[in-house]
Amino acid sequence: MNPPPEPPPRRFLEAVERRLPASLVEHPLRWSWAWFVLLASATILGWVADWPIPVWVAVVVVGSLPSLTATVALLLRTPRSHLDEHDSVFGHFFVRFVTLVVGFAAWTISVVMSASLSTLLQLMAENREDEITYSGIQLFAGLMLPVVLAIWLVFLLRCAWFLAKLRGWREHPSLKRSRVPGTFLAEFPRLRHVVVGFAHPGALLASAGLSSAAVLTEETLRLTFTMFF
Repeated sequence: MNPPPEPPPRRFLEAVERRLPASLVEHPLRWSWAWFVLLASATILGWVADWPIPVWVAVVVVGSLPSLTATVALLLRTPRSHLDEHDSVFGHFFVRFVTLVVGFAAWTISVVMSASLSTLLQLMAENREDEITYSGIQLFAGLMLPVVLAIWLVFLLRCAWFLAKLRGWREHPSLKRSRVPGTFLAEFPRLRHVVVGFAHPGALLASAGLSSAAVLTEETLRLTFTMFF
């Protein structure tokens, strides 16, 4: 009796495991930093060449792909309770305190900005109701991308914080101090080294965070220039 065929995902992982270069397995973080240098060069070129927004978004997606994909794969296979067991009571409440402070600050800024924008729209439209509505819709559409990018940056910071608790800041986490689940890619040790190496908090903030911040800055400046000039 022939054994049942292996599922396609497993066959794919086995093929990747066999074809991984030895240098990538031994030094995944160096490859990640090299990718960041390439991304930073593309970002500077985009500023100089004044790339359109779709190209900027493509740069963010491609540049964030290695570290972000590895981060999602690692955190997806790590239950929350796996970290909570090692968290102190002070750390538990401190994180929530910081979250409340940041949330209150964001709410206060939104209230102030809403009042300022309302006055600005009335001045721009000279109190004409139809012009105020049209300008408000345009402003809302222009603010969508910066707001989404700002929320995305907060999400990346949260992921980096979990990665620091989970695997630390070393290229290859210590077997004694690492909290990476032992079952994560246990049958594919070479692939596990690469994924855990790419899922580094510093690499995630550098590649995904800085590229997103660059696009956020560019879009905010463009929106400000459009509004006032």
